[in-house]
Amino acid sequence: MKFQIEELIIWPQKIQFPPREIKFHLGKVNVITGASRTGKTAIIPIIDYCLGSATCSIPINEIRDNAVWYGVVVVTDYEKILFARKIPDGNKVSTEYFFLRGKSILVPNVIRAANQTLDGVKELLNSISNIPFLGRDEEETGYTARLSFRDLTHLVFQSQDIVANQSILFYKTHETEHREKLKIWLPFIFGSETAELIRARRELKNLEAELRRQQKEYDQANELSKAWLQNLLGKLNVAREYGLYDGHQPQEVRQDELLIIAKSILRSEPETPKTSEESLTQARKEIHELEKQENELSQKIALIVKRQKDIEALEKNLGGYQNNAKRKVERLGISEWLRKNGKEPNICPFCGGTDHSSAKSEIEKICTALESYERISLQSLELPVAFQREKDDLKHELIETTEEMQLIHNRFDVLRAKDEEAAKYLQRSQDMFTFLGELKFTVELVERLSDAGELDLKIREINRKIADLKEQIALSHMKERLDRSLAEISTLALIRLKTLDVEPKYQNIAPQFSLKELGIQVVDEKGVWHLLTEVGSASNWVSFHIALTCALQEYFVRQTNPISTVPSFVIYDQPSQVYFPKIRKEEEKADPTFDDEDVTAVKKIFTTLANSVHDTEGAWQVIILDHARSEIYEDIEGVVEIEEWRNGKKLIPEIWYKE
Repeated sequence: MKFQIEELIIWPQKIQFPPREIKFHLGKVNVITGASRTGKTAIIPIIDYCLGSATCSIPINEIRDNAVWYGVVVVTDYEKILFARKIPDGNKVSTEYFFLRGKSILVPNVIRAANQTLDGVKELLNSISNIPFLGRDEEETGYTARLSFRDLTHLVFQSQDIVANQSILFYKTHETEHREKLKIWLPFIFGSETAELIRARRELKNLEAELRRQQKEYDQANELSKAWLQNLLGKLNVAREYGLYDGHQPQEVRQDELLIIAKSILRSEPETPKTSEESLTQARKEIHELEKQENELSQKIALIVKRQKDIEALEKNLGGYQNNAKRKVERLGISEWLRKNGKEPNICPFCGGTDHSSAKSEIEKICTALESYERISLQSLELPVAFQREKDDLKHELIETTEEMQLIHNRFDVLRAKDEEAAKYLQRSQDMFTFLGELKFTVELVERLSDAGELDLKIREINRKIADLKEQIALSHMKERLDRSLAEISTLALIRLKTLDVEPKYQNIAPQFSLKELGIQVVDEKGVWHLLTEVGSASNWVSFHIALTCALQEYFVRQTNPISTVPSFVIYDQPSQVYFPKIRKEEEKADPTFDDEDVTAVKKIFTTLANSVHDTEGAWQVIILDHARSEIYEDIEGVVEIEEWRNGKKLIPEIWYKE
């Protein structure tokens, strides 16, 4: 995507001074050259801070103490955007932003107040980058969390400690969290993996977890079912004791036959254990009758309570309606307002017109109608007398019924105490219903475990979905696409290595970019591949960094389906640090010729970067912060010197902090 830096702005603490503005060229190699301790190294952390960094690495003292806001203007395909962020408060970064967007941006001299937050800026940057709103899993944390614009900044900043590093290729990836997350998301960043494929992988992971859970439940329930089938034969004898079953005793455990018997028992469920009427003692007969009365009274109490709740709900609703109506009338007072503002004859209080000959009489008609409505609205809304009478009757009936229930319970207690056989009968009745409840649960469980059971159907459906997703993932050919992407990046990197100061043996075979190691691999004379950590010379390391970052940007700007999410700029801090060229006084002339090999090597860096930007027709942008003087790069097409910070000129003007 197009996302290049047009301007860097620093607003001073002392508002009598104008902001410090540094303007860059789009689609060019921009150079800020200068001496040490002039603020060059602060450029990357300032831009990173403005683009939503969670931490602040901007140098303290002069650069922080004399600023109040830092800002950057970026250019996209459709607009320009100013991201200005307030300075940190000590060690605490600010979440306050000032934000502008449009076809053109007018940088304010003073920022009075914030108009955006850090979270809002992050979401905007994610939106501009067309990053999908999904993570690798549902937890959305850690390495598998949603890709963000912040993750993409690792690819565009080559700070001084990175640009010539043999172990680390990308900004901040010395931290495990950033390194591992970038490794996970690089296939998507390269366009080899789509959002649809990520969703499919995420759903597959969830379904496999669900399958394991359902299978475990199925296995446990199946074991329970087998155990139930084994002891059901014994339970049939218990059913006989309760008078629930009088059939034959099966000789073997057959699920279908046992289920038929169990269902027949449940269908004929009695209110009490079946016993002949002759065997009932007088106490047991009385208990039987009391149980019937208890059931009837329980149903009656439930109906009374429901009717009471219905009446209370009606009262509450009517009271709410009355209060609302009163508030509306009192708040609006429409009729009073019309009469007050309609005193002038023939003047309409609505439009102020004077050509209404009958305005006063018409307004009076309206007021009369409104007053009638207002009087009705203010009248008390009361329940009919019959409702109140029913409330009283229900209350009295509930008291009486509850007292009857208590009397029955008291009689139960007396019978238990006086008649041991009655107590046994009551316990037997309770045991029977417990047995029936267990029987009903187990029958339902066994049916679920049959071939057409619920669990079995769920497992089959999950397996079908898993198979479909695996086929979808296989058909995406993600690995083949990723291999092609990595091969293209390697080829592009080799093209740039051929014009850099790298040992000739590394200019013949394309290096490989390792996703697993997040590093560069090169081949030796024996055909063995080695990581950059095993390659000597800092000049080789910086050359590989330059070649790879050029290759990545060239690859990204060519992406069309989908369009790349990576910003189209790279900032290099001190790429010449391994050479530190010294320009002799006698060589400082209009058309100098340099024989020094270090100078030639540095010139190759600028030339290679300019060629890469030129070959993409300015689709990406380079910013170089370096000691190298203009004599090294001034004759290279596409390289533009932005500012030279020497002889007192710095990032922060001395006038800001010197009296």
